[in-house]
Amino acid sequence: MTVTLGVPARLDPCLRLLILLARLELTEAQARAALALCDEIPDWELFTRRAQERFVLPLVYRHLRKLSPPSLSVERLETMKLHSLSVLQYNLNVTAALRDLVKELLGPLELQHVFFKGPTLATRYYDEPAMRFCQDIDILVPRERMAELLDHALSQGYTPLDPEALKGDANSLAFVSRVQKVITLVSPRRIAIEFHQRIDNIGSIYDSRQVLAAAEPMRVGKNYISVMPTEELFVYICWHHTKHYWSHLHWLVDMDAIQRHPSFDLKAVMACADRRNLRSTVEASLELFNTLADPELWEGKALSEPGKEMLTMSLKAMQGDHQVELAMRRQKATPDFSFSWQTDARRWLSWKLLGWTRLFRPSYADYQSWPLPPGWQWLYRVTRPFRESYVRLTSGSAHK
Repeated sequence: MTVTLGVPARLDPCLRLLILLARLELTEAQARAALALCDEIPDWELFTRRAQERFVLPLVYRHLRKLSPPSLSVERLETMKLHSLSVLQYNLNVTAALRDLVKELLGPLELQHVFFKGPTLATRYYDEPAMRFCQDIDILVPRERMAELLDHALSQGYTPLDPEALKGDANSLAFVSRVQKVITLVSPRRIAIEFHQRIDNIGSIYDSRQVLAAAEPMRVGKNYISVMPTEELFVYICWHHTKHYWSHLHWLVDMDAIQRHPSFDLKAVMACADRRNLRSTVEASLELFNTLADPELWEGKALSEPGKEMLTMSLKAMQGDHQVELAMRRQKATPDFSFSWQTDARRWLSWKLLGWTRLFRPSYADYQSWPLPPGWQWLYRVTRPFRESYVRLTSGSAHK
């Protein structure tokens, strides 16, 4: 079923211009619409700050430098350039950290892996990779090699961030590798590296072994790394960014960049989406992307019910701050799905049933406060509900 949308409440011209510029290239119609919107920007300093917050400033600066809107002074454009250069410098540091990671950890350990999102996405699909802001590095590794990887990383000067109190002894590393899905270290270059054992919450969408086995090689400098095939990555980002209601505009640029790449094949993407039971998510994401790319926005545009709901919620997230997104996340169907139409009864029931087992799942904080040898760590599951209740009661009393 499709519904025809009228024009909703008028978007803030700053946000509308940022959305329109969140793509690698502009059509003539998009360029004309962008120039018209430039005349409505009341405060270019505020606009620059919002472009930074939504992670699209370097790309926005590139477009505006080419468009040369009369309302944007040379001084304001120069300020935008200076802020963009700081982002580009940070991005180059992230790329250097990735090369260090390959040289210092992955190569010596001969570790099977898959990079996804961030700098590898930018390198493969962007015409100028430094245009894409990359906050950290995400890498999937085999669970059975995690403790070994952490041990080697800590010996090379990487420091723990999550859990921050992680100890380097064998028992600690084995325990955290067993109970924590994502472990974050900070590289010597001060870049966060997220080491994933799963890329979804309960493993009902992605089997980590299959993702690792299906990876493709990609050259970075003198080394080869492993990444997701294009169709798999596209489906993944549609699912992942929908989890966050597309609140960051560089995710729209990711959609644009991948679709422009020679390896993109929509038929292969939809076949992959069917295998993952994510067709509705991918279709609604494409509707969202195409609607926001339209210079006339959505006047008279026919969208499916999922597409309409995704558009409404995404615009709400884009107009709000991080606290708005956090509040929206608390209303999600499950941690992996923002909308009820994305999932089915089997996945929903799996998550609800796992809710009981999560109550007994230990965390590294349990080990940190009460370090038990491996043969006695089953006690964490027995005492976990009581320890959690005690923490909540004492923290509540402290705030009275």
